[in-house]
Amino acid sequence: MRFLPTIAAIGLAASGCGEPDTRIERLDGSDLSVRAIETEIPEIMAGARLPGLQIAVINNGRVVYTKGFGVKSTDTREPVVDRTVFAALSFSKTIFAYLVMQLADEGLLDLDRSLVAYLPQPLPEYEFYRDLEGDELHTTLTARMALSHTTGLPNWRWFTPEGTLQFVFEPGERFSYSGEGIYLLQLVVEEIAGESVEELARARIFEPLGMERTSFVFLPSFEDDYAVDHDHFLAPIGKDKRDEANAAGSAQTTAEDYAKFLAAVMRGEGLSAASHEELFTPQVSIEHVRMFGPLSRERIAPGDVSQVSWGLGWGLVESEHGRALFHTGNDEGAANYHVAFPDRGILVVLLGNSQTLESAAPALTELLIGDRYSPYGFLGYEPYDSPAHRLVEAIASSGLPGGLEYYASLTEKDVGLWYADEWDFLDSVGRELIGLERYEEAADFYRHFLPQHPDRLAGWDHMATAHIARREFESAREAYRDGLERSPPGSPRERHFRWRLEWIGGLLDSLALPAELLREYAGDYGERHVEMRDGDLYYYREGANIQSPRRLHPISENTFVLEDENSFKLRFERGPDGSVNRITGLYLDGQQDESRRSPAP
Repeated sequence: MRFLPTIAAIGLAASGCGEPDTRIERLDGSDLSVRAIETEIPEIMAGARLPGLQIAVINNGRVVYTKGFGVKSTDTREPVVDRTVFAALSFSKTIFAYLVMQLADEGLLDLDRSLVAYLPQPLPEYEFYRDLEGDELHTTLTARMALSHTTGLPNWRWFTPEGTLQFVFEPGERFSYSGEGIYLLQLVVEEIAGESVEELARARIFEPLGMERTSFVFLPSFEDDYAVDHDHFLAPIGKDKRDEANAAGSAQTTAEDYAKFLAAVMRGEGLSAASHEELFTPQVSIEHVRMFGPLSRERIAPGDVSQVSWGLGWGLVESEHGRALFHTGNDEGAANYHVAFPDRGILVVLLGNSQTLESAAPALTELLIGDRYSPYGFLGYEPYDSPAHRLVEAIASSGLPGGLEYYASLTEKDVGLWYADEWDFLDSVGRELIGLERYEEAADFYRHFLPQHPDRLAGWDHMATAHIARREFESAREAYRDGLERSPPGSPRERHFRWRLEWIGGLLDSLALPAELLREYAGDYGERHVEMRDGDLYYYREGANIQSPRRLHPISENTFVLEDENSFKLRFERGPDGSVNRITGLYLDGQQDESRRSPAP
């Protein structure tokens, strides 16, 4: 978005291969120059707040263009180049699916045989699958179900309300994306082959195809050039360097390497003709509105015919250019997408070091290959110039009055296109304003709309967050009180608001404790340190700036809060002899940790 100064400061130059006079063939028969690509892509990235991008394009079944844009990290500002390694995320699943089909061709695996028949012991006897004890549905699972995401298992067990592995519907009943299903199939494949997925893929796929910068684990050779993950607002959040292979999402790759793989897939290299055809034969039609989230349980409107299905490892969508293959990848801080049209020999690969790649993908694939067929509605890829994002831009550039004027021009369809209801739409705008550090506008925005949606409790919390960022603590306290008043008694949300009110009360109404008591608390507690300065206690941890410790605010005789830590408290504890001998850290999520007092030197 043009009002963001930070993205302009990063610089979005391109680096990689591709001569200025190279022409890229698009699906409609037109072509595109490299010069046009390298002019338009930085503008799309700036609009989407995408720090780094790597692309590869295939024409006539061969890689004709690869390029890195933007930066590996907004801290270092080192440019993305062709060899920069990105998280492959769920592209890992497609590599694994191809491997599974090779094993099936060789008679080592039957796609329709029960997976547990290949294991030396019952599945619930494996520690990781103990949750399935007593549920015989697991005995009906097959490799075909795992690859087509019809196992009935959740995406990951920690997404279920109980945090356990369980069936959310009968196996084979319908499509529901499941990393758990892929990971279970990995267990079976490694048992059958006697080798790890990494070893199998390296021997059968990576080395034969010359994929030198691809692995299911993070290799030392990647250390010299890799992309760092970023949040939605351009802040780096590190790199997940997996040391154990997970077929559902641990791979690392480059756009060029992955395009080489997809070119081999389109050719059917390494597979029988029958297996190659079956790989892209629809196994299950998509009958729900979204791939993820609440709308993944809502069926498409009666009478509508979905053009989307799932094959053995890939999503499939019908187009006037034949059946297209697509897959997505998403994790905190990164996202990927590819779409391939085998009948035309055209495909594009996008790797991004932020989830904001998803908002850029529709514009990028249309620019690069003329794609208008990818099922972005099903995937939930809201374009960066959608009504919600335009509303944010209107508020940031013209204040709340300008935003309200734009909002009044929107239709019910505009608001409901990507969101479950009006509040879902509005809250996304408010949260984005907070992320962009437009705190005054965010507070005004919530103050305007919350009275119309007073029972949407997260809104009161978000409004308080905006006020706190502006150090408007009294206004924040009022927002927390409004949220508490509407919270169901005994609910997690009630506990949340009470905690926050206690924290903010500590800042505004600190208790006056005797100096002799505070001196008892001062001392070293392992990595935690407390010292007395000018009649107050100050706190820092090992490795922090000792010159800038943070003041502790008492909320009781022995419990304190920190001004910049609203989910944490410190409680001083005494031993049997009455002396202060430890600190207990208390956290909003109910966790605790303890630091014992260090012996005096």
